[in-house]
Amino acid sequence: MPSSPIRVVLADDHPVFRHGVKSLIADTGEVVVVASVETGSAAYRAIVQHEPDVAILDINMPEMNGVAVVRNLLKLRSRTRAIMLSVYESRVYVDQSFEAGARGYVLKRSAFQHIASAVRAVHEGGIYVDPALPERTVPHRLLHSSVDEAACSTLSEREKDILRFVAFGFTSKEVADRLGATPKAIETQKARACTKLGLTSRAQIVQFAILQGWLNGEIPVR
Repeated sequence: MPSSPIRVVLADDHPVFRHGVKSLIADTGEVVVVASVETGSAAYRAIVQHEPDVAILDINMPEMNGVAVVRNLLKLRSRTRAIMLSVYESRVYVDQSFEAGARGYVLKRSAFQHIASAVRAVHEGGIYVDPALPERTVPHRLLHSSVDEAACSTLSEREKDILRFVAFGFTSKEVADRLGATPKAIETQKARACTKLGLTSRAQIVQFAILQGWLNGEIPVR
């Protein structure tokens, strides 16, 4: 047990889940939750105010997603170490989180088994990856000494454009009309891009686009 409790900010937009995690880590006797909030912007403010040892952040929150919170903390040179809570098992989300500066990644489906261990490991300066994640989703640089290139860097500019339009809700025909291609060609390129990233649904494409910041600019007009 640490000589002083580990100070934690917890952020998740599902109150019942957040309360469960809070109770679990508090019951260890090693952790004090100094703030429990439900939005990304509230998490950022709480971390700046309380300067906790560890922040547990839902990857998908209103106002500011967890990855964006971590990136903003990095700009402040914050000493708070972040753990991402996520329902996503795709490697692209794991990569995005660690590249932003997170020190841990825990799946929500196994959070009650692993979150306390993650808090301890990250607080002690380590890296924590949920053991329930398939090995293929763990960033290569966390398994070996070499640095793996981000998955999104394998995308062509055309593939990025297609995914961005899809994230905004455009159909393959609408994307084809804009890019001067056939709907079949757009579907083929979209499928190839999704395969590279391990994405299997439009919802995952939208979340990937959000993490990339692709949806922050001007919304394309149909």
